[in-house]
Amino acid sequence: MLWHANYHPDGGQLFFPLDPRPFYMPLAVRGDDVTRARFVCFRFDGRQGLYIHPNIWHEGVFGLHGTQRFFDKQGAVHARVSVDFPREFGCLLEAPIPADA
Repeated sequence: MLWHANYHPDGGQLFFPLDPRPFYMPLAVRGDDVTRARFVCFRFDGRQGLYIHPNIWHEGVFGLHGTQRFFDKQGAVHARVSVDFPREFGCLLEAPIPADA
């Protein structure tokens, strides 16, 4: 369950797993009219990284089991637009993960 998400209007962000294990990333299309219904939680198998283009809503990378390390790189300018789900929508963002994932 998440309370926060953000996007970067001035540059993208790269996440590359240093441990080749599955991970999850909640993402939503660009636009300042974001709602929790626009988010989709994607599963990655850990063999490739993820580049997030500017203006794409996201949160951090979430490993499936225990601690997982990632190479994280952003553009030189680190502007950020954020949403606080409890404050703005009175809820948390939930992404169920199947038990057999």
